[in-house]
Amino acid sequence: MSTKTTRSPFLSCTALLLNYKRQMATALGAAVLTAGIFGGGLGMILPTLQLLLGEKRPLHDLIEQSLGSADRPVIVQNFAAWLSGHVPSDPFFAFLSVMAVIAVLTLAGSCARYVHEVVTLTVVARVVMAWRTRLFRHLIRARMDQTLIRPNADHISRIVTDVDVFGRGLLAILGKAVTKLANGLAAVMLAMWLDWRLTLIAMIGTPLIGVLLRKFGKRIRRASRRLMQQRGHMIGVLTEALGGIRVVKVHHAEGYERRRFGLINRAVFNEEMRMRRVRALSSPVVETLGLVGVLAVASIAAWYIFRLNVAPAKFMTVLIALGAAATTLKPLATLNNQIQESNAAAARLLEILDITVEPAGPEDRSSQRLARHHRDVVFDAVTFSYPGQETPAISGVSLSVQHGQTVALVGANGSGKTTLVSLIPRLLEPTSGNVTIDGISIGDISLRSLRSQIAVVTQQSVLFEGTIAQNIAYGRLHEARGKIVAAAKSAYAHEFVAALRRGYDTVLGEGGEGLSGGQKQRLCIARAILRNPAILILDEATSQIDADSEVKINQALRQLRHGRTTFIIAHRLSTVIDTDLIAVMDQGRIVDQGTHTELLNRCDAYQSLTTSQLQPVSAT
Repeated sequence: MSTKTTRSPFLSCTALLLNYKRQMATALGAAVLTAGIFGGGLGMILPTLQLLLGEKRPLHDLIEQSLGSADRPVIVQNFAAWLSGHVPSDPFFAFLSVMAVIAVLTLAGSCARYVHEVVTLTVVARVVMAWRTRLFRHLIRARMDQTLIRPNADHISRIVTDVDVFGRGLLAILGKAVTKLANGLAAVMLAMWLDWRLTLIAMIGTPLIGVLLRKFGKRIRRASRRLMQQRGHMIGVLTEALGGIRVVKVHHAEGYERRRFGLINRAVFNEEMRMRRVRALSSPVVETLGLVGVLAVASIAAWYIFRLNVAPAKFMTVLIALGAAATTLKPLATLNNQIQESNAAAARLLEILDITVEPAGPEDRSSQRLARHHRDVVFDAVTFSYPGQETPAISGVSLSVQHGQTVALVGANGSGKTTLVSLIPRLLEPTSGNVTIDGISIGDISLRSLRSQIAVVTQQSVLFEGTIAQNIAYGRLHEARGKIVAAAKSAYAHEFVAALRRGYDTVLGEGGEGLSGGQKQRLCIARAILRNPAILILDEATSQIDADSEVKINQALRQLRHGRTTFIIAHRLSTVIDTDLIAVMDQGRIVDQGTHTELLNRCDAYQSLTTSQLQPVSAT
């Protein structure tokens, strides 16, 4: 289901905060308490100034005058009456009492800020973790033809970098910005309490600041999106260069890779500078406007004091309160910048959630279950096009394979062999036409039921972090050790595994580092054997096996093929000759099919392949 919405992407992504209502209520309560204490501390400035500026009246008279007047609410008058009866009459001890109250308020405010920040940091960390989990789960279930639209490096960048940018924006809103803005509101309320005219004059420039922040924000959001795209490109370049370091070194391509990385690194730098120039400009502009506002208010306050001969303590308190409120404009500018960056990141996160996913859970269980394959696999006028490609990768392919047959798919690179076999386990969905197993359209079969009967060995040896035993039993981690060893023996892997110091408990490095290409491929074949599949797909599975090992592996695969339907993408003549049916592909079509002898006599394309691409059995 699409996640597109008219709301801000950032606001849409913050919906996960609803899972932490109690923590958010605690943080909000701590922020309100902090603001109340801050306002109370500012309020204590007035009696302090009155005492220091030489007003000889007792403190309880000052309290009655400021809080106990008839225009105050009854609850405030009652509080003033109670407070005035508990303050010392001596001016010095009264001053010490005010200092003690300020100290207590400061301590209480610090405790409230600590609670707010700890709870906020915890909530944001959990939301970031939840978003990364959500995105990974979505991508791991996504249809392959949809994920191929963008490179894997871009997906990695979104999960790692963009989620982090979103988290920083979330922390900016819920963290210190909340307490500072709440403190500013408390300061404005105090200033309004003391002199609403002066306060309103000070806030005249607020709309202008809002307009400027909006303009700065739009530019930052656009620059941030471009920056995140360039960072994704950088991850792709790094992955290719470091993952293929052997090829880089052998081909003396270090200089080329340095230049390639230098270009993308410069592009990232340029985008960062564009964004930082806007960010650097926004804060000084807002601060300058705030300072001008404070100076204007100070001038008006001076006119009140010098021209109207009004006691200065009250107006100095108003000025201090407004100055404290003005300091909130600086984090407000920073907060707006961070939100705009996070908005761009959130939009990229939501794009991942718009990718179509494969059915799972109840949706998948509602589909038809496939009994053990026993009849045929049929391609009926199947066409498939990759997203963004005008020419179909598969065009009108029809092929019928009986249960137990072994079919070899041969053809030039790019002829559509891998794409065709990818349709069987529904890694790709046909654009038109249909694929059936035992007369049932695979689109009507539950994915779990379908894929549980299929094993795939690809040209690239895919091994994961973990032990050798865990890799052989991948997806079947509770399999008995005896069955794992039996599968390894069938794949002729047991001998080299047993020679390792820890045997099947040997932990593999990244991508099976430390094993030869042939050893890695044998482990992958053992994994396929352990699944006991009804349908076996070998995508150039012996491409990394030497000639001696190939003979042994082919013997094991001949035994494995009994009672199973096998599709082989072949690159060696020995494999092709040994199959029941050969399908010759060219430009996404099957141009002929038959046995080796039949095709050799009548198919020019096959004759060309046997001399140019299909390697003889002696090839190493």
